[in-house]
Amino acid sequence: MSLHALGRDNRRSAAAVVAILMVLGACGPTPFQPADRDSSHGYSVERLEQDHFRIGFSGDSTTSEQQVADNLAYLAAQVTLRNGADYYVVENDKMERATVYDPLGSRGPVEYFSCCHSNGVTSHEYEGKADIVIHKGPVPENDPTAHDARAVVEELGPRIKRGDRYGVY
Repeated sequence: MSLHALGRDNRRSAAAVVAILMVLGACGPTPFQPADRDSSHGYSVERLEQDHFRIGFSGDSTTSEQQVADNLAYLAAQVTLRNGADYYVVENDKMERATVYDPLGSRGPVEYFSCCHSNGVTSHEYEGKADIVIHKGPVPENDPTAHDARAVVEELGPRIKRGDRYGVY
């Protein structure tokens, strides 16, 4: 094998490694952004009354239950602050887990190498939902369901992976 051929093979190997790293780099937890028509992953906000909201966050198979819970709390705080309030009270909340099985051979050759899916693997997707009521004024000290929106944003903000379409209701 000539030195010239060895150099070309190394260049091809390096290009293959870079391509794989780019694909893997695209994998990751569902970003904090609105869910859209193409994907149910992301957040949703529905105003039920002037101070009452139903919120949700749905993650893909690479988003942990804790990440979904953090995104939901962050969303509650953002909705609270964007609507001129200081704290929110969680009326009810629910975390659901869906089990997804991807059987061998069910995906085409492009999807076989695509991000976030593995053939023949069972994975879990989490979705958190909550009804919140927003309030102005100091947070009641004796209510464990009441959360200071600014404190939540300060604590969780650095851990939240925002998407390209980041924005809140």
